[in-house]
Amino acid sequence: MDMGTASPEGWRTGPTDLLAELYTRAQLANRELPSLVDGQKKYFYVSTEAIIDVLDLPLDKADTLRDFAEKAVNLLDKAYQQTETKLQKLLTALESNNVKVELGPRAKKTLHITPEGEKWYVSAHFRETWLISLPIYRVSADAEFPDILNVSDQDLYYLQAGWRASDESCDQNKPRMGTTQPWQALAWAAVRYGYLRIYLSALNLNMTEPTFAWTITSKSWNQQWPKREGKKLAQKIAEQHPLGMLTWYLGDGEKHPEVLRFAIQNDEKYEPKHLAQQILQVAYQTNYGILLDLLDSEKWQILKKLQPTRDPVYATLLGHTFWLSYSARAQQLLARTVLKSLEEAQRLIQALLQQGVQAKTYTWYDPKTGKNYYVVQLNGTNIARAAQLYPELRPALKELAQKHNIQPKTPLLRRLLELAENPPLPTKNLIS
Repeated sequence: MDMGTASPEGWRTGPTDLLAELYTRAQLANRELPSLVDGQKKYFYVSTEAIIDVLDLPLDKADTLRDFAEKAVNLLDKAYQQTETKLQKLLTALESNNVKVELGPRAKKTLHITPEGEKWYVSAHFRETWLISLPIYRVSADAEFPDILNVSDQDLYYLQAGWRASDESCDQNKPRMGTTQPWQALAWAAVRYGYLRIYLSALNLNMTEPTFAWTITSKSWNQQWPKREGKKLAQKIAEQHPLGMLTWYLGDGEKHPEVLRFAIQNDEKYEPKHLAQQILQVAYQTNYGILLDLLDSEKWQILKKLQPTRDPVYATLLGHTFWLSYSARAQQLLARTVLKSLEEAQRLIQALLQQGVQAKTYTWYDPKTGKNYYVVQLNGTNIARAAQLYPELRPALKELAQKHNIQPKTPLLRRLLELAENPPLPTKNLIS
């Protein structure tokens, strides 16, 4: 579909809005490209030297890591030459009305913007906003990343599961990672150490600042969780151990001041603050926590600032002590109890279900004892159902509401506050 040509002036009409935005972003990328390249080159040099020094790597591993950094820097130099030339050609073509906009042959929601006389094109995909990328061709290298962590096979397994649960994909049965963050590339390579193929595949023309798209394929590992269902399986494994939850968070987790938030396709998963303390403790028992300190990951720093809720609110239900937590940002209320065996957890879940109260269970690993425990969890709707049936829950609800100044912003919160402030007599008429 040829959408014609346009110039920088008067583009705010019809399909040429995209070209106006492309022109603005290309100008920004052209200005910021030198600092982007210099910044990432410096990052690789400084980070690898810090890793060598703090982790006290032997000479052979230090040399291997320095060679990895040097190859990454060489790729940045090559990408700079190519993207600088393409950006200048793109800007010239836009200014002289010499571009063609077409629908991609396979992706119906992707547009290709091609400067006249060129075989390459800029890709633009609309998903809430325009995602625009400038291609980089034939900028790749083979490299080796040493084993710098020396963790146990079990710890490594959970670290790998967490990455697969989030950003890691599969390339012909080999693990592959795509990222725009150099720290993420290094954090992932540390758990998929060995021989790697590194690509710089695109320059993303963003509204705020340009970014490089790094793609790394592990040649030394086979993907333990292949195909589409592999990601779901990896998520189930990752949530069994704090190290798995850590790398899942580093990939798909989102920065949040109150809870750990994970992206699961189009849904979200929330975990309480106290999990952050478990993650930190186990991470520092391995070298992975130290590595993340050296990489200066923003996500890791935010995780370290999360503190568990002080003076937790407790309630007794069916002979088990539950602790209640509330997230103001997520407007989410949860109740949890920890049991020593799966059988005990299943008996409690069945007893609740007989009263119309649904609960779920998941495994929690305690690094202090080295044992797995089983957490039974109620969400807000089922806490309200339980509070109608079991009056002993209501004083705890009132205490939690006062402690967090919970406001009736949703029908569920309003119902919970009604139960807390003016509880009715127990009834078998459960709320829907």
